[in-house]
Amino acid sequence: MFESEITPLKAPDVLSFLTEIEQRASRHHEILLRDSAAPWAALLADYVEKLTALMSDAQDSRVPAELYSLDAGHAGGCG
Repeated sequence: MFESEITPLKAPDVLSFLTEIEQRASRHHEILLRDSAAPWAALLADYVEKLTALMSDAQDSRVPAELYSLDAGHAGGCG
């Protein structure tokens, strides 16, 4: 067989291929969620409340950095 007789396979467009995979997965997940008997509204509300509590706990536990004015500390150097 000669090289001129071999036709190379054309690779699919990468972005189109990845978009198709994403769409298939989204459809699959949507079907699974629709068919389940989980109380999604209640679960989502509970999830948001827990995230909010975590964020407020994290903000409460942070110690503010010490601030120095030009008159305090060694802002102008020693001496």
